[in-house]
Amino acid sequence: MTKKSRLHVLFALAAALLAGGCAMHIPRLPDDPSVLEPPEEYLIGAGDMLSVKLFYTSELNEEVTVRPDGRISLQLVGDVPVAGRTPEQASKELRERYAGYLTKPDVAVIMRGFASQKVFVGGEVRSPSMVMIDGRTTLADAVFQAGGTLDTAAMSSVILIRHKPGGRDVYRVDLSGGLEGEDPVPVLRSYDVVYVPKSFIAEVGMYVDLYINRLIPKNAMFTAFYSINPVGNPDFGATTTP
Repeated sequence: MTKKSRLHVLFALAAALLAGGCAMHIPRLPDDPSVLEPPEEYLIGAGDMLSVKLFYTSELNEEVTVRPDGRISLQLVGDVPVAGRTPEQASKELRERYAGYLTKPDVAVIMRGFASQKVFVGGEVRSPSMVMIDGRTTLADAVFQAGGTLDTAAMSSVILIRHKPGGRDVYRVDLSGGLEGEDPVPVLRSYDVVYVPKSFIAEVGMYVDLYINRLIPKNAMFTAFYSINPVGNPDFGATTTP
């Protein structure tokens, strides 16, 4: 499955949760620093560029890019998983692997590029897209970078999907409360997915337009009886036109 296909699946998952009436069952974003703030140390991700330096065996030095499966390929030790680890953790893993081949396996992993620093924003925003994050990019920042929300957006029920080892976490974020300083707004992490759903009023308006306005015959009696006001509620007090 391609990255684009996986993204469509995640957006479909968020939409399905909401369409199935599960929005209120999605846990609210906790006021927990481990969720609201990024990890203290950078975690390597797919697409990142690394320098692998062996101090006593410079002929084995390599410049590598982390593959989509989270691994790098190196001389002697082959494929090594590094995604989700800090550079120091990756260095320790390589020292252990090179120890079987070298008498002085002193190795360091150095970051050269940060291609994995991106999140995905979809739903009721003006420009659903991949958004690059730089430094402390909050969920609100990413939504603004995606053009801001449409008038049909449910600002109080924004969905945040976050990957973790072995699965993913899903949270409901009250962005309207966050912008007013009443609710926490998380700092995003690489490959977070933000989905802004439609509001209930927008759903009612679409239902009215699709199932009533487009189906009712265009004659005086029906037009008068089903005079639909802008919020989608039938106005049964309308008078019949002659």
